[in-house]
Amino acid sequence: MSVTEFLSIAKESKYNLIEIYKQAPNEVLIILGILVLIVLVVYFLIRRTVKISSAVKLVDKIQDSQSYDEYNQKITTLVEELPKRGLKVADVLNASKDHILLRTSKLLANMNIEQKVEKYLEISDKYSQLALGCKKYNNEELTQFYETKSKELLDVNLSEEITYYYQNTYFTAEEVNNVNAIVKYANSLKNPDSILKPMCETINKFSYGYNIDLFKFIEKLDEKESKQVFINCTEKIEQLFASGKSEVSINILDYLHDKGEKEKVYTYISNLGLVPYLQQLHDLYFDKKEDINLDLAFIANPAKINANYKKYLDETLTNNWKDEKYIDFISKSPGVLDVLGHMEYRTLIERMDNMNIINENRKMVEEALAIAKRAESLAIEAKSLNKRPIIVPASN
Repeated sequence: MSVTEFLSIAKESKYNLIEIYKQAPNEVLIILGILVLIVLVVYFLIRRTVKISSAVKLVDKIQDSQSYDEYNQKITTLVEELPKRGLKVADVLNASKDHILLRTSKLLANMNIEQKVEKYLEISDKYSQLALGCKKYNNEELTQFYETKSKELLDVNLSEEITYYYQNTYFTAEEVNNVNAIVKYANSLKNPDSILKPMCETINKFSYGYNIDLFKFIEKLDEKESKQVFINCTEKIEQLFASGKSEVSINILDYLHDKGEKEKVYTYISNLGLVPYLQQLHDLYFDKKEDINLDLAFIANPAKINANYKKYLDETLTNNWKDEKYIDFISKSPGVLDVLGHMEYRTLIERMDNMNIINENRKMVEEALAIAKRAESLAIEAKSLNKRPIIVPASN
């Protein structure tokens, strides 16, 4: 059917669709199909225009973000929208890219280093995705910008943030999470030592022997999380206590003693070879803490200082001469023989032997008395039985 015939039918039916459909059903369906197609095309064009407009506005809104979470949400949306919204969005982004980057720096400025490591990694990944989205539009400037900045955010910006952190931080127990975050990030790099070696060198500039805050920081380090920093610091502490040539502050010794790590204090004092410092610790601690093991740690140290250990031992042994276990413990402690001398030490051993004999005799006497009491009890019981009247059965 020609267009003229179709129009003639429409005119004759006074444009009644039902009448037109009866006479030209195929033509009506074709026209309806075309109309539907036109409507859909217009709808999608309008929808696309609205989405492009929204994406353009989104680029502007990113610059006005008031928090990192808001910024990250908008950047994430932009990453999803950029490949789908055409060249206009890419051009607007290209014009705003430097402002968006500047906003990133401002939003991260007041975060701690643990948060910065996390956020820089997050933003770097987003920038890498934006670079991939830009390639579709052959915008070399924009693509190159985001590829470069994706790497610079980590290699330059984050690296500088980490360097500033460890060069200006007073390492306390509260910094462990920050350090662990740096360690984790560094170990994700090809060369972890580029970050961890200078950071450990900076930590090592602090006094391990006198900085109690550093000592508590090291206590909170975890081998699994802190890795190289843990190894570096624990080796320094072990060397500090074992060398016999390093001073450990009174604050740290008191801290260890009070928290129950007394053996570490005893071992340190007994091995300390710095005579002036040993003398200082002696004057402060010896016979003043009611801790016999602490006193014996000084006696065990062969270094010669101004100390009257013999008088101390004489008084201690005299005051506790009836306590066999105490005397035995003292006699077997390192350094006691050297202080008392062989003659007095032999006398002490003889006293121990006599006490053993006395104790054995006491036990024998106690056992004999126990047996005697038992025998007496049995005799009384037998006598009681003999006194009972004998009852003769009556005969029938």
